[in-house]
Amino acid sequence: MKDAEFFRSRIPVFAEAERRFFAGEMSAKEYKGISGQFGSYAQRGGERGMIRLRMCGGHMDRDKLGFIIDECERYGLDRVHTTTCETVQLHDLEGDQIAEVMDRALDHGINTQGGGGDNPRNVSATSLSGVEPGEYFDVYPYAKAAERYLLDIMTEVRMPRKLKVAFSSSRRNETHATFRDLGFVARPYGMFDVWSAGGLGSNPRMGVLVAEGVDPSETLYYVRAMVDTFVEHGDYGNRARARTRYMRDALGDEGYRREFLRHLDEVRGREDLDIHPEIPVYRPRPIVEVSPDHRRVFRQKQDGLYYVSYRPLAGDVPLDVLRRIYDATSDMPDAEVRISPDSALYVINLDGNEAIAVEDATSGGAETLFETSVSCIGATVCQIGLRDSAGLLRGMVDAVRAEGLPADCLPRFRISGCVSSCGCHQVGVVGLQGASKSVGGENVKVFNVTVNGCGLQGRERFGDLIGAVPVDRCTDMVLHLGRTVAASGRPFDEWCSDADLKEVLRDYLV
Repeated sequence: MKDAEFFRSRIPVFAEAERRFFAGEMSAKEYKGISGQFGSYAQRGGERGMIRLRMCGGHMDRDKLGFIIDECERYGLDRVHTTTCETVQLHDLEGDQIAEVMDRALDHGINTQGGGGDNPRNVSATSLSGVEPGEYFDVYPYAKAAERYLLDIMTEVRMPRKLKVAFSSSRRNETHATFRDLGFVARPYGMFDVWSAGGLGSNPRMGVLVAEGVDPSETLYYVRAMVDTFVEHGDYGNRARARTRYMRDALGDEGYRREFLRHLDEVRGREDLDIHPEIPVYRPRPIVEVSPDHRRVFRQKQDGLYYVSYRPLAGDVPLDVLRRIYDATSDMPDAEVRISPDSALYVINLDGNEAIAVEDATSGGAETLFETSVSCIGATVCQIGLRDSAGLLRGMVDAVRAEGLPADCLPRFRISGCVSSCGCHQVGVVGLQGASKSVGGENVKVFNVTVNGCGLQGRERFGDLIGAVPVDRCTDMVLHLGRTVAASGRPFDEWCSDADLKEVLRDYLV
């Protein structure tokens, strides 16, 4: 297994590119081709940059949390951004600072390499895996093994673009494992079903079920088989199509499944990739009852243990909140932070009194389902973004609060600043995707609107595109929807089961 020193030895390549780009000696395109493989990109305007910190399965222990706080304080950053791949992004860094963060991160078990470009992205897993009541089994140890394996081979094999591997431990399917490049979906009897060649973004596809009842010890054989299938059949000549899902255009679904299984047999014949990771055991505590008044405190499946949910607006966690979590958990040795794909932070493994203390320390986040809406970082920061998704969400939340609409009258939105679907808009009850549209010969800034998407296992569907809403009418559209539902006297879910969501939104579309 490649260690921290191997990845540290590669940093000078990035540091030289970083120096040249911010000195104006390298084009943005050339820099992106180098920086992406190290998990860093220039921000819009080219004067500052960001770095993406891998957090396999969204796991962030106190040491990692402390490191992030220290780096933010070192460089005067006032927030971090959590992503739908369960990573942490630091933004607004000056050129010479990014390589420094990258180097120090390795001392805390945090790797940034592979966080962008044609590389395996952060391996995601159900954020409450191991502690969630009703889950099938703890999938995180297998996600961690897959992450290590992909990091080991990423410098040796030409990978698909944006390779995303996901593990799901329950039917919530919060990692969208059934429509990723490779997804391991837990079954009740301790096995995986394996899905492949799916993905969001341009030309989204649900995955192909390539195997059922897979022993988790064989996880890495399936990872390698997917990589080898792409090496043989992937489109390296067209970067826009260098994704696993495009192999199905030539092979068909059955052909893809057949080729995947052929490569699986070949891997089994030549390599020993069995894994038997240690499964964490969570120490039970004496039961301290927590009253329902503590609305962000939830029971774990372990006796006497709780977790606390904190949901930052637009995925931006204020530095002050991170400090308060760190300080509050100083005497809680089992506490750990988990990052969810919908940008929530969970603080887990707390007894009842600890949970109440952590809840007190994490005030100020989202208070309704609508306020937990998911957004990418947006075009004010992202160099390829088209629209300010995060700014739009904050503005809509402010307007809904000012209107005083009932808490249950709006669903969770999913908002992406461009077609890349970093906000997973295609599986939102209401999804918004930044775009431009010609209206009467004029180029209008819009968000494309999709409705009735769903990511739940067994109910997966991409939303129906119903049109585009001009940016300056988005908030009015949301308020109209909220007023309509509120007037019915029913919560959104009940109202939506009988009403036509498309018709309510249609007057705002162009």
